[in-house]
Formats: sequence, C-alpha cells, structure tokens
Amino acid sequence: MQSWFHDLADYADSLRGEGEELTLGLSAEETGFSRISSGRVRQCGSIEQRDLSISLRKGGKEVCSHLMLTGSLQNDRAPLRSSITALSIAVDDLPEDPHLPDLPSPVRDEYRGDGVIPEPDELTDALAGQLEGLETCGIAITGTMYRAAATSGGLRRWFEAPRTVIDGSMHLLGGGATRWVWAAESWEPNSALRRREQAHAMAEILSRPIETVPVGSYRAWLEPAAVGNLIQPVLWGGGFSARAVKTGSSPLACLYDGTKLDPRVVLRDHPSAVGAPLFNDAGHGIPAPVELVSAGVGNEKLTSPRTAKEFGYEHNGASGGEMPVGLEMGPGSIDPDRSFEQLGDGIWLSHVHYTNLSAREGARITGVTRWVALRVKDGKPVAPIGTVRIDDSLIRLLGDGLVDLGSRTEVLPELHSYSKRHLGGVKLPGMMVTDLRVVG
Repeated sequence: MQSWFHDLADYADSLRGEGEELTLGLSAEETGFSRISSGRVRQCGSIEQRDLSISLRKGGKEVCSHLMLTGSLQNDRAPLRSSITALSIAVDDLPEDPHLPDLPSPVRDEYRGDGVIPEPDELTDALAGQLEGLETCGIAITGTMYRAAATSGGLRRWFEAPRTVIDGSMHLLGGGATRWVWAAESWEPNSALRRREQAHAMAEILSRPIETVPVGSYRAWLEPAAVGNLIQPVLWGGGFSARAVKTGSSPLACLYDGTKLDPRVVLRDHPSAVGAPLFNDAGHGIPAPVELVSAGVGNEKLTSPRTAKEFGYEHNGASGGEMPVGLEMGPGSIDPDRSFEQLGDGIWLSHVHYTNLSAREGARITGVTRWVALRVKDGKPVAPIGTVRIDDSLIRLLGDGLVDLGSRTEVLPELHSYSKRHLGGVKLPGMMVTDLRVVG
C-alpha cells in the first residue's frame, strides 16, 4: 500500500497548477471483525478502505475534499484528477486565510509495526463462549491500520501497524454486567484471557442484592477506565488546548495560572504509548512526549499549527481540536490487585457513564455509575450499589482529594468506529480519592 500512496502523491503533484500546493492525508485499514451476542457469533466480516483527504492551497487560500479510493493507481487516477481540478477552480473564489499555517518541512519517515495478528478462530474464542449464568457479548476486531501524509513540497510520512481490540461484556441473567477491554499491536492470548477472567470474577459480587449508597462523600477507588471517563469531558472541553487556555474557555486554564495538582500527578500526550503515529493528518510532526502537567504543575499546552500562526506560538503538531492523541498519566504506588484492601470502606468503580462537564470552573464532572460499582466494607466488596450519580471537581480529585495512584497503567484504546477505525486512546493508572461526592 505504501508504494501505491507514494505513486498517487507523485501523480497528484503532476496535476497541480502554477502557484498551487497540495497535501494528501491517508487513513486506511484492512479489518476483520466478529460481533458476539449471547455467547455466539452473530455477525462477521471484513472491511478494506482507503480514505484520502486532499487540500489545495494557493495565494494564502485553502480548500479541501475527501475521496474513497480503490488502491489501484489505474482506477484512482481519474477521480483524483477530477477532485484536484474542482479544488483548483474553487480556491479562487475563497477569501484569503490570515492564519493559514505553513506546510510541514519535507521530511521522509516510516514506521511499520511487526505485531502478530490472531487467527479468526483464536480471536472469536477469546470473546465468545457461554458461561454459566452469564451471556457474553461484544466485538472483536483485528487487522492492519495505515496513516500517511504527503505534500507537493516533498514530505512523505508513513505509518502502518496491526491492531487487535476486544470490547467485551458479561451479563448476568438476573441483571448486572461486567465489561472488559483488551488491545495491543501484537496478539497475546494469555493476556487477553487474564483480562476476561478478571471481568468474570466480578460476576459473583454483582449477583448479590443491591445496596444503594445514600447521598454523601465517599473514599473511592477508580479503575483506569473510570479515570478516563472522568477526564474525557475535560479534554473535549479544550482542557489542554492552547487556544482554549488563551481564550479562557479551558476547564483546566487555572493550571496555567497558579493552581497546582498533587505533585505526584504527571500528564503527557504520548501517541507512541497507545500505538498512534507521531504526525497529524497534515503531516506535521508531534514531538513526543508533550509534557502537559509535571509534578502537579501545568506545563506545555497542545498547540496546533493554526493556533500557533494566529497567536505567535510554536506548534507541537496538535490537531485542529487540540486534544491529546495518547494521554498518559504516570503511575503511583497502590497495587491494583489490593485495591479493595487499600480502599477499606468506600465505593469501587470500574466505569462512570454519561460523563459531562457540570461546570467549567474547577473542571467539575458529573456522571452515573455503570458496569461494576461496588460497596466495600472492611476491605472487602459486599454488594453492588446500582446506579448513582456522582458530581465532583477533577481539579480537587487530582489535588487535595488524591490519596494515591495505581502502580500499573492500562492502555484504553479509542473504541468508536464512525466511518473507520480510529487510532489513539489513553494510558492511565487507577486512582484512590477521598470524599467523592455522590449526589443521587
């Protein structure tokens, strides 16, 4: 596929007119998948697609389009030529863009992952299968993902890597469910099985009668997925965005104005930690890692080339949305296998669902418990707590409310597949906090 893309870029370069510059971005995949319900495969198939973004600029103006291509240069020449011709006509009607960033320097690099892709039966067996008193559900996906960028100035970047993801759940026939996710560049059946067994082990506790906790504040253990759930709305709200901090809309703007988190908190954008490429869609390189919070203090921000052009900053390859590609948090000292014991008395959460900002000031987050939410007493889980709403400040939880972080971090991949599989995710530890607010 790489030779096809480079030939395509050379052909596109031959079509541009005087004073025109082109950028091509490729997002492609060769994916096989199986959907499982009630322990059986209900749907399986494969997807092969090549989504090409094209941007043409001239005289300080830029216009863009997308094409789905076949992978055959002979078949792809005509639609590419037609698209570039249309863009060349359209660009003259646009006003000049005062913040149009420069094209990236003409570097050439490539990355090829050498991970192992599982056989279809192996992958299906890891998720499917009926367990006594439980129904297994979910999706198993594997295959190679591709990202590439090229410019008429000579830039050529290439990334390809296998990626296997299992997103599974186990549902008790009487109600309640556990969830588990496993993802890696290389298939490791024993590792996937351990994750599945951990989810299975929670089923017995969920079968007990529900003990709903009253409104109040609780010592709590948050699994890595729950930590990610609480952080995500802050990232959507421009938490580490240089533009959002500059304009005052970032819920984490206070971190760059004197507010400090617990000194054990370290946050960085590290695409390689979650298996993502070190360049954005336009081919700008991402220096990795970008240190966002160091020892509890706001440090760097995510700065896109456009924001840098407008405000006179140096960019660090961030996308237009200025969200982390691979948010990574440093570990602490709590052994996750002893989280019940370390918690003592409180609540234990695997996930927080429907999270959103309830207030930008203090990065206040609200959400409801889902999947495994347990009442813990004397260091032992005693009952599920059902669905309750929590509402608290992320600044407080990572500041005065932080007891400690888990000693192991977990990669949680980007799971949504709107139009295509997406690279990226988070790499986080679990977290012990005090006075987590339950509001109803």
